[in-house]
Amino acid sequence: MKERHVKLEKTAQNIADQYDNLCEGLQKDSGQNSWDARSTKKGKDWKLVFKYFPAHNCLMIEDFGTLGMNSDRWNSYQSLWDTTKGEESTLGARGQGKFLFHYFASKELVLTESVDEEGKYRFSFGTSKEYDDETKKLEDFIDDIRPLEHQGSRIWIMDLKRDLRDEMLENKAFMNHVEFSNYISATWWEIIRNREATFVVNFDGGDNKVALPGLPIIEKERVIPDEKISDLGRVNKLVLRYCKNEVPKLFRGIAVQRGGMTILRLPVSAEETIKNKVYGYCTFDDDLESELKKLELPNHFGFSSKKAWNHTREYIRKKTDEFIQEISPIKKKEVTLPQDLVERAVRIVNDLVREYAPELASDTPGPRGKKPDNPPPKPPKTPPPIRIDTFRGNARKLEYDESLITECELVNDTNAIAKIHLKIEIIHEEGNQKLNIRYTVVLDSSKRQRIDIPLIDFEEKIDKPGEYKATAILDGEEGEELHRRSFTFYLHEEPPPSRGKVFLSTMAFTYGKGTPLERKKHLPVTEKGLLRIIYDYPDFVHIREIMSSRKSRKNEIFLYMIKCGIDEAIQKLLEFRYNENQLDADEIRVIKDKYDAMYYDAVLTPLA
Repeated sequence: MKERHVKLEKTAQNIADQYDNLCEGLQKDSGQNSWDARSTKKGKDWKLVFKYFPAHNCLMIEDFGTLGMNSDRWNSYQSLWDTTKGEESTLGARGQGKFLFHYFASKELVLTESVDEEGKYRFSFGTSKEYDDETKKLEDFIDDIRPLEHQGSRIWIMDLKRDLRDEMLENKAFMNHVEFSNYISATWWEIIRNREATFVVNFDGGDNKVALPGLPIIEKERVIPDEKISDLGRVNKLVLRYCKNEVPKLFRGIAVQRGGMTILRLPVSAEETIKNKVYGYCTFDDDLESELKKLELPNHFGFSSKKAWNHTREYIRKKTDEFIQEISPIKKKEVTLPQDLVERAVRIVNDLVREYAPELASDTPGPRGKKPDNPPPKPPKTPPPIRIDTFRGNARKLEYDESLITECELVNDTNAIAKIHLKIEIIHEEGNQKLNIRYTVVLDSSKRQRIDIPLIDFEEKIDKPGEYKATAILDGEEGEELHRRSFTFYLHEEPPPSRGKVFLSTMAFTYGKGTPLERKKHLPVTEKGLLRIIYDYPDFVHIREIMSSRKSRKNEIFLYMIKCGIDEAIQKLLEFRYNENQLDADEIRVIKDKYDAMYYDAVLTPLA
């Protein structure tokens, strides 16, 4: 027996844990290994066969139209984890996928056959720890199958794990060829359609050729050709499609393609009834594809959040959002409630938190652990009718080769069209300016508009580490300042600890129906103290509907907002006690008493 080039304990298990669905991962890794080895660039006569042999309880994976393994490729294959693959122009990124073969076998036993261009046959057997290609033959393990007789390779995963096999059989995800074929068609649709690549699945005694599913009738299509992505390369084509009926689940979203393989599908940000009918794909030129390959995760299901992927993902998101706006019906107006009602509810929640859970609103301890006195919080200011409603970055700390993604939305709550000017600048703490950009915006009455701010990259040789401040200034048509907002982030440096603040700063309302928020009463409070309440949550709808008078309706809404704030405060208090290792049965009873007392005080609170 010959020792493997790597010796890592539980490597097969650790690598298997990287896959959400092992069957999907198995077909993807098998496909990319074989497609990389195709004998012609266009993949003429290429075929990959998956066949289950019940008598031996083994899975065979055999390819045709490939180079087979000569001496160099054979040695590389036997190394299992070949980290040089990331430098090659092939689909394989790390060479780790072969560990899955061993993971599926109960004793990690895998047999490998290959015939190269010169007709030389090779055979090996082994586990993830060791292998032998000299002392035994295929018939020593499987006596009723002839050795491989054509150029290509054949893998035998021996004695499939019983629990894994039984689970897959029960869930019809593996030995059911239809489900397995669906994974293949969703991953390899591009080469099946464009290169006539053939996949065959035989789990029930019959060869089943994988075919692409019939997709719904397209109602609207947008094709965006040849666009540059920063200085990284180009998008060859971005195709977006909206269908009359729902798209099969495995095909929903925007497929990000590399080398004919779908790496992942980016979900569409839209209501459920719309996003279930949208699909598309994105392909790249050689330069951008090469940059993305460097960032591809070893399991081929995603990318590291670095410059090339950040810019590509943001480009797809922006174009997809524009497409969704074209096909979406007119949306409901933004939910607004009287600002004085919101401010009053916020003040009461903060008062209750200071009384019953002061640790949630306390300042950072001063010298010797002494806390400074807490002055009464100032009531939230009424936001201007024309304002910067959202202005925030994607992270408080960034590293070099990462990108700042800035979200910015403007709101016009007046009854008139507003022509406004927006200035955005990013400045290092020493005064160096990183960004200075201006926009002129015409904002319709009672509307909001998203501003697409370019991604900001940071290079170690150019940008200083430390604190950066991003500021957005909104000016009126005559140059008067209407509103400003800012946020701070840190480059290659740990941010200072957050200082204490009031528990809530404001409340906002949003619709949840048809979104992942549908079953939520409210969202967790943000770092800036924003509590979002789901306006169409059934309890809240019921409260508004049963009240006959405007005054009683207003009072119940006021009380509901306070209760949501109390619920969130109690949740945060439980988390606080848990993190301090103080959450035992007695402490839970104490917190429950505080919860009841806060509710009691809230009910007795007058509206005005």
